[in-house]
Amino acid sequence: MSPEFLVTWLMVFLRSLGVILQLPVVAGRPLPVTVRAGLCFALAAVLTPLVPAAAIPPGWLQFLLNAVREMILGLLMGFVVRLVFGAVEMAGRIISSEVGLNAPPGMGVPEPANEPLASLASTFAIVLFFLFGGHHGVLTALAHSFRQASAGRLEVNPQAAWTLMQDTAHLIELGLRIAAPFIAMNFLATLAFAVLARAVPRTSVFIISLSAKALLGLGLLAASGGLIARYLFVEFADLPLRMIEMLPAR
Repeated sequence: MSPEFLVTWLMVFLRSLGVILQLPVVAGRPLPVTVRAGLCFALAAVLTPLVPAAAIPPGWLQFLLNAVREMILGLLMGFVVRLVFGAVEMAGRIISSEVGLNAPPGMGVPEPANEPLASLASTFAIVLFFLFGGHHGVLTALAHSFRQASAGRLEVNPQAAWTLMQDTAHLIELGLRIAAPFIAMNFLATLAFAVLARAVPRTSVFIISLSAKALLGLGLLAASGGLIARYLFVEFADLPLRMIEMLPAR
């Protein structure tokens, strides 16, 4: 086994590790370290014979620098994938608030014990990710990335920062689109109970409205699975292109 092959294998392993680290987790529990390392090991074993050989660095310092570059590039590509699931988590938290099951504010992965609806939406997105073949697109983009950015070299699109800002804005838009029916439902229910309170002042409108909003919200959530799946199907289909946009065009 030549030194060039070993260096190339390590660079492919590190870029794959950066992507795997950014993949979503189920119920706030990430994959064990051994499982992640095994996945990266398998990807490196499969991709290394197919990618251009990396040049051997002249010294240890340059070798470490190239390794850090590969990890950064993998994390950048994986972050693009993570943004889609971030939009679903954001929508889940908005839905929880509109339905009346207020979730504590946070930026991490929703936990079922504290945020049941947000966790349900996040898990639903992960199931659709594999059902729609999103993992195939991610692996395809990872393999194609070695054609545009050789192993061991940090080559990033000069417009990558602007692309990330656009993807982040799209994240907010997607989250609001998914949660829009629940926002409208909450507005109409609040308006209806406000009219009822004026018509029948002695009615315990506040107590009734909480139960009614919860029932309406859960019913709407059961009926909106197709709409959420439609949004995510488009997003998962565009993931490979968005990942490649982080790399220089050739």
